[in-house]
Amino acid sequence: MSGADLTIVAAAVLVAGATHAASGFGFSLLSMPLMSLAIPTREAVVVGTLIGLVLNAWHAWAGRRHIDGAAVRDLTVAAYLGMPFGLALFLVVSDRTLQIILGVAIVVAVVFLLWQREPARTDRRLEYSAGFLSGALNTSLSTNGPPLVFALEARHVSPDRFRGTLAAVFTISNVGAIVAFVAAGKVNRDGLIAAAVAAPAVLAGQALGWPLRRRLHGRRFRYLVLALLCVAAFSAIASAMRS
Repeated sequence: MSGADLTIVAAAVLVAGATHAASGFGFSLLSMPLMSLAIPTREAVVVGTLIGLVLNAWHAWAGRRHIDGAAVRDLTVAAYLGMPFGLALFLVVSDRTLQIILGVAIVVAVVFLLWQREPARTDRRLEYSAGFLSGALNTSLSTNGPPLVFALEARHVSPDRFRGTLAAVFTISNVGAIVAFVAAGKVNRDGLIAAAVAAPAVLAGQALGWPLRRRLHGRRFRYLVLALLCVAAFSAIASAMRS
């Protein structure tokens, strides 16, 4: 892995970290396609999961008083059931195919997040389905956020409870994903180096994002995040088509 590749990875994590701090979501959705422009998609999945574990663990700890324990339990159990299916996809398909799937999945996620209005109050079937899909996305593309966002919005929880619960589910799910990647032999020296180099960048991104959180909020910032996700998704698809 060259110095230029590491620079792109760090830049991707910086932008995604700032977005995550300002909006409460979108780290993996934004960092994954940007990192995959410089490093193989499989490696980007592992790097994103490693960094995401540390980032979300910190947010879960900071928001521990607002965590909805019942939602964490239901969503996490379902996520672990879905992880083997995502891991099978991760191990079987090519990097080019993974990159295309990643781009398409993000476009679908953006359309979905734009389309939804006020979801009906959830039941356990919705939460288990969202958790299962989240687990499959976690071990295949490290982009497990949209199903969880929908499930938690259906509960009509407060923003603090939303962010704390989401971070807790992400953290526990990422632990399982990393164990699966290690068992499959997909955590290598290059991935660990990239994660170590990108770690300061995600901290810098968090520092940049918190002030933005106070200035950019509501629909304006949400649409900005979704626009960035669209750019990242089409970049991933275009890169796959060129390879």
